[in-house]
Amino acid sequence: MAGTYVIIQARMTSSRLPKKTLLPLAGKSMLHHVIDRCKRIEGIDGICVASPVGEEHMPIADAVKDLDNVAFFQGDEHNVLERTLGAAKHVNADTILRVTSDCPFIDPDVSSALLKAYRTAKVKYARLTIKTGYPLGFDTEVLPVELLETAVSEDPDQYEKEHATPFIWRRPERFPAIWMDHQPNRRHWRLVVDEENDYEMACAAYEELMKVNPEFTYQDLINLFERRPDILEMNQTVQQTPYIHKAK
Repeated sequence: MAGTYVIIQARMTSSRLPKKTLLPLAGKSMLHHVIDRCKRIEGIDGICVASPVGEEHMPIADAVKDLDNVAFFQGDEHNVLERTLGAAKHVNADTILRVTSDCPFIDPDVSSALLKAYRTAKVKYARLTIKTGYPLGFDTEVLPVELLETAVSEDPDQYEKEHATPFIWRRPERFPAIWMDHQPNRRHWRLVVDEENDYEMACAAYEELMKVNPEFTYQDLINLFERRPDILEMNQTVQQTPYIHKAK
């Protein structure tokens, strides 16, 4: 029976921080923390970890093989669009939430709210705003699998293949969308792990958060960074890869 699944993009070949997906973080791998937090999203039927094909990525398969209600799929490393579609078909999903394995602070309450908004508004696509709003690292996208099929069938350009959903959000006239914003604006909080400084920040934050609440919330993060702004400052020099948000 078709359902709603979280698709977690994961790979071992990041150019800036190789093997970051399985780096240790407070007693588990970063991927395991992302999975644990995604399991708390309301309204989902399961999770599928989508990695590229190749022996170098098999440690990801080994890491998730014994986890309950977590599937594993391998596809093209450079065509993330087709890999995402393949993962969705692998678990017979009709709706997906797409997240990435380098976001160990992803918030299940925020992702749950986005899924609810998507279902209530009956739009084609939903995501968090990308220039303001929630911290960088909460990012979640919700869409029906049929949109991935449309994107694959219509000759997407290389950028659209590599990043899975630009084909959709570059065409708002075709695919009505919700972009969920948040105030106060905390988009400058860098809670994604791309480089060594990001990882050091994540380790420091997790060490503090695990003492307070192993299932920490957004409010727990706010409380931590009000008390320890030095942690948040550890990776503020890291440059984020920009979105190419040109309409088609």
